[in-house]
Amino acid sequence: QENSTVIEFCPGNRTESIAGRIVVHDRAYVESEILPRYFNHSSFASLRRQLNYFAFSREGKGKQKGATYSNDLVFDMQDILHLKRRLPGATTAPLNPNPSVQ
Repeated sequence: QENSTVIEFCPGNRTESIAGRIVVHDRAYVESEILPRYFNHSSFASLRRQLNYFAFSREGKGKQKGATYSNDLVFDMQDILHLKRRLPGATTAPLNPNPSVQ
């Protein structure tokens, strides 16, 4: 919530098959303040790689403001909590059918 002007999760709509999105509004601030605060690095490329591991794909190309990443299996925050890493060669990350078991 506190950083929604910098990076945010936008819920989708399961009924209309609209995937949830992660939107980066200010990449420089994410690199300098957010990543070091929550992770042990300040590399945006590393964040992008982690999103890719969980089958999030970039919408659009280039360095335009408002980089958006989506995953067709994610509609709300609860769905993110159930994602498992994408297997090598797989196109989407499976949802964990039993979230209490990792």
